[in-house]
Amino acid sequence: MTKCINICLSKTLKKIRPLRLKEERNCEYVNFYRFQFKRLVTFLMSCCIIFSTFSYASEHCQTEAPPAVLTKDIALNRLLQCNLEIIDSRRFIIANEANLTQAGETQNPNLSIGVGNINPKLGIGAGSYFDKTIDTSVRYEQLIERGNKRNLRVKSAQGIVSASKQDVLETERQQSIVLLSAMVDVAASNERINLLSQMVDLYKETLRANSIRLENGDLSPLDAERQRIDAHRAQIDLHQAQSDAKVAQLTLVTLLDWGHQTDALTVDSAILDVEPIEAQQFDLASRTDVKAAKLRIEAASQQLELARAQLKSDITAGVQYDHWPTSGNNATGTGDTISFTLGFPLTVNNHYEGEIAIATSNYDAAKEALVHIEANAKSEWQRMNADMGNAQENLQLLQKELLPHAEDVARTVELGYAKGALGLLDLLEARRILRQTRLDTLSARASLARSIFTRNQSISANNIN
Repeated sequence: MTKCINICLSKTLKKIRPLRLKEERNCEYVNFYRFQFKRLVTFLMSCCIIFSTFSYASEHCQTEAPPAVLTKDIALNRLLQCNLEIIDSRRFIIANEANLTQAGETQNPNLSIGVGNINPKLGIGAGSYFDKTIDTSVRYEQLIERGNKRNLRVKSAQGIVSASKQDVLETERQQSIVLLSAMVDVAASNERINLLSQMVDLYKETLRANSIRLENGDLSPLDAERQRIDAHRAQIDLHQAQSDAKVAQLTLVTLLDWGHQTDALTVDSAILDVEPIEAQQFDLASRTDVKAAKLRIEAASQQLELARAQLKSDITAGVQYDHWPTSGNNATGTGDTISFTLGFPLTVNNHYEGEIAIATSNYDAAKEALVHIEANAKSEWQRMNADMGNAQENLQLLQKELLPHAEDVARTVELGYAKGALGLLDLLEARRILRQTRLDTLSARASLARSIFTRNQSISANNIN
């Protein structure tokens, strides 16, 4: 960034150096360009800082490789730096800050230079320019705003800048929820692959044992074929789980802008065991979208006041210098004179009803938007608590009731089938029930983790953690 600023300054100084030679001849000319030079340097430094910030983020995101195991903290830190949705939302802050600078600027003055009263028949006389019978005028005009218009513009622009910053925090919150849900999906997919791989390995051992029993006549060909079909079904489930894992990894690397490095991405399985943040009551005022809506109401209110302030006319103040010397051919010259003027529009045709009506409509729309956002926030909070409660109940039922019973039944049937007390259909049914119960338990863990992350990120809206 420093190198960029030095280059910008050096190039600008080369263009400004010739002005120093004119300083002794025309101080006002040089002072004008000095002012323009300061504005140019400020603009170039801002551009360099903005460009360096985004270029650094882009280069950092492209060169950094995924860690061996992706944890929650690493993922959230990279999300803030590299997520494209968050980066795009931050650009609106820069644009709104530029609007704020523009809103606070004073109107530029107007300088007019003219000549008049030139008589082609009598001529302009001899001597230097200021002795010639030419009426030379120099006029300077400045618009003076009334009705506190400039402060109203600044306050409105400040509200929009503050609202855009809250929008960035809201985007970060939403993207963090999407990220953590994607991490849960990846971790759950990997766990599902492990469970199904164990089941496939069990079927492989069973098929190897069946081939021996089939040769010895201890197993009928029909029963062997049934077990082979069930083993193929488990293999298909494993392939589907591997495919789902690829999709989940692709979603995750897209959120973190890691290109297509899906094979190098592994999520820490501890992501499935998150604890909820304690919060008895929902603090509506802490929501970033609610804050942004309130700030937009304030900005719309300032815009309404600004529209009403148009009824107080601005004044254009002017001062004029005239030089019209007398000569032998011009006895009516006035010499050097100074005049002052004040100009203001007459509000006889346009009373700014349209501007006031539009500003009033925008103000009412901003208030209605706040009502809708607050209602949605309350509804979302209730839904998040309901989802988390249901997920906790389902997981508790599976872990304490269904899964232990399914494991006991499977062990009993496996032992009974090995001793010949139970048939093949009982064995296959027990294995399918155990497999499905384990997968349901894993899905319940993932659902609970997603609901807890959604709720936690909504509670800590201003601090992604």
